[in-house]
Amino acid sequence: MKTMRLPHAKPRARRWTRDEYYQMAELGWFQDQRVELIEGRIVQMPPQTELHYSTIHRTSTILSGVFGKDHVVRSQAPMSIAATSDPEPDIAVVRGALEDFTEHPTTALLVVEVSLTTLLFDRRKAGLYAKADVQDHWIINLPDRQLEVRRDPMADETKPFGFTYRTTTIYKPGETAAPLAAPGARIAIDNLLPPKA
Repeated sequence: MKTMRLPHAKPRARRWTRDEYYQMAELGWFQDQRVELIEGRIVQMPPQTELHYSTIHRTSTILSGVFGKDHVVRSQAPMSIAATSDPEPDIAVVRGALEDFTEHPTTALLVVEVSLTTLLFDRRKAGLYAKADVQDHWIINLPDRQLEVRRDPMADETKPFGFTYRTTTIYKPGETAAPLAAPGARIAIDNLLPPKA
């Protein structure tokens, strides 16, 4: 009896599109959950602490003052980066007025992540923002009490999402930083960080 030879096939993860992700949300799949679509994967985020929230609020207020009425400072709102990615950065600064947007923006002048328990994930996600040509990416690193500023996005197949930032600069308390899109601003790192306990 002749045996049948079948081709070898490896199981693989099924990646979701942004349209499918929104359909699932409309059906209530993510009720009471914080999730993001990252390169086709649905990632569940940890519950938000008061320290995380208050840092986002404080930073959003500072950036609203820096950028003024010709910009929108979006907090925890989606960015439609690709057909398979819909991250929700803690803060994204986009040019224009709220009424200008009928869809989520696809890039931003500045993206800020506040990291308390998700530092490794946020550093990895930097490649996604580099891929979206976000020129200025900040991580407020709460455990180490510092600001990590990434700039100059570039393609790099060895990095997550195939992109990275060419430069990373660390700012500590006592120093100031300025967004690329508002070079005249001087933001004190101490004002971004919560007071020491």
